[in-house]
Amino acid sequence: MDKEIEGYCQYLIVELGLAQSTVAGYRGDLRAFLAFAEEKKLQSWADLTLPLLTNYIHELNQRGMKPATLSRKLSSMRGFFQYLMKESRMATDWMAYFDNPKKEETLPKALSNADVERILDHMSPPVDPKDFRDLAMLELLYACGLRVSELVGLSLMDVDLDASYLRCIGKGNKERIIPIGDKAVLSVRNYLTVYRQNVAKDPKERALFLSQRGKALSRQWFWSMIKERAQKAGIEAPVSPHTFRHSFATNLLVGGADLRSVQELLGHADVSTTQVYTHLSDQRLREVYKKSHPRA
Repeated sequence: MDKEIEGYCQYLIVELGLAQSTVAGYRGDLRAFLAFAEEKKLQSWADLTLPLLTNYIHELNQRGMKPATLSRKLSSMRGFFQYLMKESRMATDWMAYFDNPKKEETLPKALSNADVERILDHMSPPVDPKDFRDLAMLELLYACGLRVSELVGLSLMDVDLDASYLRCIGKGNKERIIPIGDKAVLSVRNYLTVYRQNVAKDPKERALFLSQRGKALSRQWFWSMIKERAQKAGIEAPVSPHTFRHSFATNLLVGGADLRSVQELLGHADVSTTQVYTHLSDQRLREVYKKSHPRA
């Protein structure tokens, strides 16, 4: 049964082009269900029954799991069962009897323009070579609304500073082209001159952003760096790479950008994912109205 899970994971990677990190999440969800099923003496996926599946979902609900987490687990199982049916290893898609729980309506957390500027200004002008690198990464993150994995995954060939744009490979291995603002272009140029050319020992290393040892940086390192930089700037609110991405999207919409353009820039497959930002921008506009209009 575990081999069939692995076969499904390989199908997601090879046939559908999903990222390893995404597939790892599916694998974890499916193995958790497998552990439950084996406790109930299930010998084959073909022998799965509706009562057993109902029992498992009930147990997940009893744990007080958030709707978004439960929805993800059910989606993992739904995709797996459809794969098994396609491979003629399961006769009935039992997940057809279950709907995903309604997701909680949560607004993304975004920093104000003033807070973002405060973090970036606190790093300007850079004092040492590392400052040039960190500032360039944060400027590019904010200018382009990148995911952290997209930022640390950039190569030298992905960035055209003369034309002021970058090429980004996002979720589902989808490519998008994003313009770069003048400040970000200048910061990246300075980084390449002051920092990268001095630490790049291996000419075969094509990652844009490097550690002091000349190696590509990790997402975990960037998370730590952005938190440290925000704290030094005196920002008390929680700050993460996604905070900058949310701020990028919100500020574009508040500034008048249309939803489809923001969807393209963010690399969202579905415009409904982008629509959550309209709630946040509407909320801010209402706050501005109340503070500014004499009869509000």
